[in-house]
Amino acid sequence: MAKTKTRRERVEDREIAIIQAARGIFNDKGFGKTTMAGIARAAGVADGTVYLYFKNKEDLARAVLADFYGKLTETAQIGVDKREGARTKLKFLARHHMTNVMADWRVLEMLPLIDMQMDRYEGSELYKLNRAYVAVFDRVAKNAAGQGLVAPDTPLWVLRDMFFGAMDYSARTMMFVRQDDNINGFVDHLMGLLFSGASGGPSREEAVLARFESLADRLEQKL
Repeated sequence: MAKTKTRRERVEDREIAIIQAARGIFNDKGFGKTTMAGIARAAGVADGTVYLYFKNKEDLARAVLADFYGKLTETAQIGVDKREGARTKLKFLARHHMTNVMADWRVLEMLPLIDMQMDRYEGSELYKLNRAYVAVFDRVAKNAAGQGLVAPDTPLWVLRDMFFGAMDYSARTMMFVRQDDNINGFVDHLMGLLFSGASGGPSREEAVLARFESLADRLEQKL
C-alpha cells in the first residue's frame, strides 16, 4: 500500500512541478514570451496556484535559476569526488559545465534580465549559489597548482576567469554555428591551454634531454 503523502510533501511536490514546468518553457520560449498562465498549464495547476508560490514571473525565474545552480553544483561535486587526479577532475568539470550550459542556455540568459543591477546581484541567493558552484573548480584548481599542473604563480581568479570565460563564450559560438556535438574537442583544446603554461617553459627533464640530444648531434657531425 502506497504511503499517503503529508500536506507538506504535497506542497513541496507542487512547487517542484511548477519550477520544472517553468524551466522547460523558459528554455523553449525565453523569458519575454513566457507567461505565468502557460507555466500553470504545463504544471497542471490553476493560474492562482502559481501565484501562491511565486509573486511574479521574475520571482519564479529566480527559483528556476536557483534550482539549476543547486543541481549543477551537486552533480559537479559528485563527479569530482568519483575521479582521481586534478587533470581528470578539471576535464570533467569543463565537460559538465559545457553540457549543462548549452542545454539550459535560455534559462541562464534570464540572469541579467532579472538582476540588472550588480548591487542587487551581489549578496543575493543566486550570487551565493554561483559562488558555491565555482568553489568546486577553485578547490580542484588549487590542487592542480600544488601538483605543478598549472603555473603556481597564476592567481586563482585568473584561472577561474579563463576556465569559465572561455567556456561561456565558446558555448555561444558552438550553438550559433551548430557545433554542439563538438564539446569533447573543445574541452581537449581548453585543457591544452590551461596546462600549457605550467612551468613557463620546458620541464627540467625535457631541458636535459634537449641538451643531451644537441650534444649527440654535434658529436655525430664530427664523425
